[in-house]
This record gives sequence, C-alpha cells and structure tokens, in this order.
Amino acid sequence: MRRSPDAADGLASGTRAPARGRGVAITAIVVVAGVLALYVFLIAAESDNDAFGVALVVLYLLVPIAGLVGALTLGSASARGVAGAGAAGLLLSMGVLAIFSIGLLVLVGAVLAIVWVVRTQPEREGSSPLPTVAAFVVGAILPWSLLLLA
Repeated sequence: MRRSPDAADGLASGTRAPARGRGVAITAIVVVAGVLALYVFLIAAESDNDAFGVALVVLYLLVPIAGLVGALTLGSASARGVAGAGAAGLLLSMGVLAIFSIGLLVLVGAVLAIVWVVRTQPEREGSSPLPTVAAFVVGAILPWSLLLLA
C-alpha cells in the first residue's frame, strides 16, 4: 500500500506537525521574539528615528516568527517546509544587514531555522524541493529593500 507524504508523517487531516525539530523551531521563535523586544526597546530609547524604517524592521522580524509558527502548525509537510525556509532566508539576510547592532542574535535565530529545515527534510522526501528553495531565496532577498530606504 502506497502512502502519501503526509501519511508517512503520521498526519491525518487536522492533526499537528510531527515532533521532529519542534524544539529547534520553538527555540528559534523565542530567540527572534527576544531580538524583536530588544530592538523595540533600543529604538524607543532613541529620540530620533524613522518611523517607516522601524516599522519595516519590526515587520521583517514578525514575519519569520509567523513563518516558524506556520512551520510547526501547517497541515502538509511541503507547506511547513516553505514556511520554515522562508523564515530562515529572511532571518539570514536580516542578520547580515544588522550585523553591527542586533544582527548576531538574528543570525542565531537564522541558524536555528536552517537547522529545522535540514532536520525536517526527511518528512518532505516525496515532494519537490523547488517551493522550499524559492521561499528561502525570496525570504533572503526581501530585507535588502531596507537599503533602498536608506
């Protein structure tokens, strides 16, 4: 009897994602949420700041959190891979761009997200890797729009 990729995970419709890599993804969420809180604290302490730029950075830190939550909760293995890879790409670029302020902490979150993507690869064996790779690339390109605002 041949099983679908999601059936191989032990997933039925409406059940949660397998436990493989769950702790890594949760740790990445906590790290990125901590970085976001630190960033907001530092920006609030400054008297002069660009509200649009700050809002964009906050958005670029909230999106990976949402992606990692999606990576833990979405129904199909392929969708979880796309969400996690997009979050990993976004965090990697954000970490590089912000290396002299909050970037090192963001890179820790990026490494954890990448570890999650690699660790959960076996559950996506039957599906094409193209959507996951595309999500990573798009996520990695998005933060560079911050340079256009500078």
